[in-house]
Amino acid sequence: MKTAVADEKLLALIASIQAKTKLNPPVAKSTWKEVIGTSSGDAQDQEAAKLGEEWRRSEGLAE
Repeated sequence: MKTAVADEKLLALIASIQAKTKLNPPVAKSTWKEVIGTSSGDAQDQEAAKLGEEWRRSEGLAE
């Protein structure tokens, strides 16, 4: 592929993305929970919480 063809395709892609962004601009989220979310409380979350608690106790960080 020639450089000119690749440049044209890249410019077309950039223009396409810019046009789509104008149609549907990103909306800022107002709180960290909206950005990150919260844990679902499934088995993996419970295991992570348990391991974190064990680690904090072993380091003397738990209250």
